[in-house]
Amino acid sequence: MCPRGFSGPVSGNCSSIAAQDTQQHLSMLRILYAASATALDAFRAADNPVDNELVSDLERMVERTYAEIERLSALFADPS
Repeated sequence: MCPRGFSGPVSGNCSSIAAQDTQQHLSMLRILYAASATALDAFRAADNPVDNELVSDLERMVERTYAEIERLSALFADPS
């Protein structure tokens, strides 16, 4: 299933390069999300203090990355 807005030379066909790029971006976002969420959990559990601004930045990164994953996933799930 191809995301909406991706069309190839024949009407209704998906451009495999564009879809592949989007899928690769989605994969990278999932890696970023996992790494950020894991780091955030580790920093919160650590006895030694970590820069509060860094923790706040990671929290925002986790939220924004999750939202982008949801957005791109919806593009692939929507058949129209």
